[in-house]
Amino acid sequence: MKKIIIIFTLLLSCNSLFAQTPTYCDDIATIFYQNCTGCHRPNNIAPFSLITYADATNTGYSLADAVNTGRMPPWPPNANFNRLAHERLLSAQDIQKINDWISGGVPEGNIANLPALPNYPTGSQIGTPDDVLQLLNYTVSVATDDYRCFVVPSGYSVDQMMKAVEFIPGNTAIVHHVLIYWDTTGVCQQLDNQDPNPGYQGFGGVGNSDAELIGAWVPGSTPFILPIGMGINIPANADIVAQFHYAPGSNGLSDNSQINFFYQSTSGFTRPVFFNAPLNHVDPNSLTEWPLFIPANTVKTFHEEFLVPIDLSLLGVAPHMHLIGKKINAFGVTPTNDTIPFIEINNWNFHWQGLYQFRKVLKIPSGTMLYSVATYDNTSTNYNNPNNPPQMVTAGESTFDEMMLSFFEFTIYFPGDENIVVDNSPLVSVGTVDALLPSKNQSLILYPNPSTSKLIAEFTISVNENYSLEIKDEMGRMVKQLFSNRKMETGNYRFQYSIGDLPSGNYIVKLNGKISSMSKLIVNK
Repeated sequence: MKKIIIIFTLLLSCNSLFAQTPTYCDDIATIFYQNCTGCHRPNNIAPFSLITYADATNTGYSLADAVNTGRMPPWPPNANFNRLAHERLLSAQDIQKINDWISGGVPEGNIANLPALPNYPTGSQIGTPDDVLQLLNYTVSVATDDYRCFVVPSGYSVDQMMKAVEFIPGNTAIVHHVLIYWDTTGVCQQLDNQDPNPGYQGFGGVGNSDAELIGAWVPGSTPFILPIGMGINIPANADIVAQFHYAPGSNGLSDNSQINFFYQSTSGFTRPVFFNAPLNHVDPNSLTEWPLFIPANTVKTFHEEFLVPIDLSLLGVAPHMHLIGKKINAFGVTPTNDTIPFIEINNWNFHWQGLYQFRKVLKIPSGTMLYSVATYDNTSTNYNNPNNPPQMVTAGESTFDEMMLSFFEFTIYFPGDENIVVDNSPLVSVGTVDALLPSKNQSLILYPNPSTSKLIAEFTISVNENYSLEIKDEMGRMVKQLFSNRKMETGNYRFQYSIGDLPSGNYIVKLNGKISSMSKLIVNK
């Protein structure tokens, strides 16, 4: 009888442990549908789908690596510095569930409990637009990142006040991000006329410092809708200029995007909302270490400041750097020495820049000093460095130049602005999670990338195990085995390989083992 009781107790314990393991149908699918499948679904910008159980299990341990390191969902701002509107963040609890699910053997669970797929909008997210600006059809002709600017006359004979500017991608599989400007100088149109293809090349901007930023879009973002009584002014006869980033691997694919305009319908006075960069590298009075200059093989930090002359209401912020930028922040200090945090990005990624709204409109009193601090890494250890060996970098708009800008969306302060709520959704908990699959420093780093003939792979191993490193094509087929079934102990690893035999194209380099990780590789000859 005693043995029976012991066996029964053990069975209960096992059932209890099994019940604590999340399953795909009961727990994980909901997390993916709410946070991931906006991009990770067929014919969208992400490189693989997370729509089905098979999709999710095919990603293996690289899924844990992505969420534990904070690479996915892509939300660069530091949530511990300031909480912003419409955050794309996994909660600490959701990250723990994903880790528990993977360490528990990725059980599928009861398929009857699988939630319904979300309804993914194909048109406007905010209603019927008052005006639609159709951009030219464009076919990408390069295998690497393609930055292209398109100019379309607004057609407005008088100024128009907008409550929202909404971007609708024509091909969600290739459009990575878009910045929208207006231009009344004609400079952007001249640049377009000089290029025989649709639009013209534009990396750091649109080639005209007088163009005014009015909107931005990245996958998963929501349109800015301004409060009643505020509007984005589009001047009469202005050109609308959209700067596109098309993702690597888009060559041969076409896009036909559009911009929706929504007018501010108010009979009273409408305050104009401005986008400007008072913190900038151009003005010696702003950049305290002017000029912006980063010598080769150095890590250098710069500071900017600007004194606010009148009471302002801030609605959003958008920091901007290029490829060797590593981190940037922006904050204000009021005349009473109160600090107002705006934004901090500790792992700058040019490919995931955006325009961020505050959860509430911020009152910035006259006499407040705005500050920004940015660090640049112009060494060979920075795998985003476009120069190998590193070269001197100065300010400019080309691929190899740098910038230090903090754009703000603002208007003149009216009493009560600080009570305007933009996003009142509950904040997710972002506390530290003791993940069962430690992978904070195990992301696979590749450089130079794009590459022509040489590839350097860096990674960290935290679990003793046999590992393999391989290159696959976009169809998942093995094209090159770099090493296989190698016994590796904990530590940092750096390998160099010749890949001159690979044709131009997009590949996935994958580290397989107890801890797995993968990164995209572009070969461009």
